[in-house]
Amino acid sequence: MTVIELNGQITPSGRLEADLPPGLPPGKVRITIRIEETWTEEELAELLRPVPPLTGKEIVEAGLLGGWENSGISDGAAWVEEQRRQQREQARW
Repeated sequence: MTVIELNGQITPSGRLEADLPPGLPPGKVRITIRIEETWTEEELAELLRPVPPLTGKEIVEAGLLGGWENSGISDGAAWVEEQRRQQREQARW
């Protein structure tokens, strides 16, 4: 697989425009789009504005708990110990 990075632009009509180097063979390609955003001063000020911390009750009510559960991990400490054991096992000669 060969990777070529190009500069391009998306037109208002939704078309992708890019200048390809000469000599590329015809065929299928995979296109990855990375959007480089430019922030205005107002947007940056809003993003960097301090936000008061949530209370424990507000965190629970907002449903911001249970990150481990989504990964099938019921005991974080046991998971860490298992990861360490696996790393030690892989590091053996």
